[in-house]
Amino acid sequence: MKLEILSEQKERQLLHYFCLISNNHRYDLAIGYSENFFGKAMVTSIQTGKMVLLCQDDTYEVHHWADRLGIQEEDIPEFQEFFRLVLQSRPFQEQY
Repeated sequence: MKLEILSEQKERQLLHYFCLISNNHRYDLAIGYSENFFGKAMVTSIQTGKMVLLCQDDTYEVHHWADRLGIQEEDIPEFQEFFRLVLQSRPFQEQY
């Protein structure tokens, strides 16, 4: 099997690490900001090892991110508020 690199880009990414605690749960997240991914941030749960691309508008689509990031149902409203504060709100932009 032969792999071909279709593209490669290097950039300095802004990474934020958050350790958040609710009444009953702890969450460790890494949020990476890039010029790629249509202006969305890469949000990774360190506990689940899963990543989702999110922007402020995506916080309303709970089914898209809560389970993947391991967010308990009772903590979802607080995470929606948290994500609205820390995620960028940028208009849709062409990537390709």
